[in-house]
Amino acid sequence: MNRRVTIIGTGNVGAATAFSLAVQGLVSEMVLIDVKEKKSQGDVLDLKDATARLPVQLKLWANDWARAGESGIVIISAGPLPRPDQTRLDTLEDGRGIINEVIPRLYKEGFGGIIINITNPCDVISHHIWLKAQEWDPPPGGGRIFGTGTSLDSLRLRRILAELCEVAPSSVEGYSMGEHGDSQMVPWSQIRIGGKPFLELRETEPRLKKEELSDLVYKTGYAGWEVLLRKGYTNYGIASAAADLVRAVFNNERRIIPVSALLRGEYGLSDLHIGVPAVIGAAGVEKIVELNLTAEELGFFHKSAGVIKSYIGRL
Repeated sequence: MNRRVTIIGTGNVGAATAFSLAVQGLVSEMVLIDVKEKKSQGDVLDLKDATARLPVQLKLWANDWARAGESGIVIISAGPLPRPDQTRLDTLEDGRGIINEVIPRLYKEGFGGIIINITNPCDVISHHIWLKAQEWDPPPGGGRIFGTGTSLDSLRLRRILAELCEVAPSSVEGYSMGEHGDSQMVPWSQIRIGGKPFLELRETEPRLKKEELSDLVYKTGYAGWEVLLRKGYTNYGIASAAADLVRAVFNNERRIIPVSALLRGEYGLSDLHIGVPAVIGAAGVEKIVELNLTAEELGFFHKSAGVIKSYIGRL
């Protein structure tokens, strides 16, 4: 696989993702595409300046669909932000319209790589991308199209729990699952702090016990809004999460990362993309990791899946 990445949509998120990939040395070539062509042209010029000090020069192009078709990975980050009175799900119509234009154009160029979707609502749009891609011959496998999903939510959960437990985020193990949105859930039975079950630790630490689990789930899901309501958008966190996925694919790390992946019977669900831990390697999503959820946790997960399914039905 070549180490060329195309980013479609170079707004706040796409531009931050491009910068993150460039300065971490994760790519050798990059194509930036935006409906505002001068914006992506400006980003290319800016990135050339930013990377001039790197030992290996990064090749950059703007709005070049032919080169996009030859990319190993395409990241889709085009679409509007939700207004304060909306949820991510309310942006579905705009996101669907963008995908209906982008996917045929990409595959007409002979694209055969991996697609990582950021566009919200992430799970529904990721599934829509997969459905549109099935119209091409040969259709891509389910693992080659996935979304960032709850990867960022899981990072936020780790940060929140790390601050609460006064440890480094790297000492927190666990994931947020389900929708990248309001219905996401946390399987508390699977959360570990330095290897110790969080629920067990909570029973012995009064300061942890006073924190309601439902409040922690809410804080995790609302963390993005805390940023958006202050600066008008979020970009650094999701850019970091997307770059991490690119690293895992290009380096064939086979690392377990929560993403919006296509389920085919796992967790008793099929025909939807939803946030689950998965093995990420050179083939994209190489395996879905099925955690041993409690009956209550599985119920919350299925409820979140129901929300996603209801919006997939509107595609």
